[in-house]
Amino acid sequence: MSGQQLLLQLDRVYCRDETGGKYVERAGNDEISLAGVGIDATGKTVMLSPFTVYNNFDDRETKKFSPVKTLLTLNVPDGGTFPKTCIGVLFLAEIDQGGFKDFVQKAYTKITEEVAAKKQQGMGRSLALSSIAVGLIWAEVKPSVTKYIKGLIAAGIRDDVFPSQEVSLEIPSADFYWGDGTKLSPEVTVEFREHGGVYNLTYYWEIRTV
Repeated sequence: MSGQQLLLQLDRVYCRDETGGKYVERAGNDEISLAGVGIDATGKTVMLSPFTVYNNFDDRETKKFSPVKTLLTLNVPDGGTFPKTCIGVLFLAEIDQGGFKDFVQKAYTKITEEVAAKKQQGMGRSLALSSIAVGLIWAEVKPSVTKYIKGLIAAGIRDDVFPSQEVSLEIPSADFYWGDGTKLSPEVTVEFREHGGVYNLTYYWEIRTV
């Protein structure tokens, strides 16, 4: 398939505050795992399986990835209309007694099924699948997906899962460059806050021609 690939590149994760509060923090350190689900410009989903970011986080400690770690690789074909949008949903957890891997698999399955069903509905109405359609698809399924994910967490996962964070990028053309003339976006930081802990994840997008 000709076109581009959009890579979500993880540069670093910063622990502003360990989970558990000041008394619990004295007893140990955070083992942080990250996972996610991506939706490319065609509506195809991909899963980032859980991996250990760092297994011994203290307050004000940073895990720097060198080289950067690719979290998601999403396809952006040349055909069709622009702009085209890609989406990522990121999950972060402090690993305790298990459950995060199963949680991620269920979340991935839910997102895949919801997006595929909406995509099929659009094709049944003879609507061309463009980036706008993908964005609309996600906007329609996001409420039910969010409710489902919150339900999984509320049902009792032994690992401490943070509320998910969404990242996305709209690519305006097949030959798009950022203002400085590169295929690398500026850095963006998202915050995960829950369980008495705060983590900042810094990433950027990279566009590659394939």
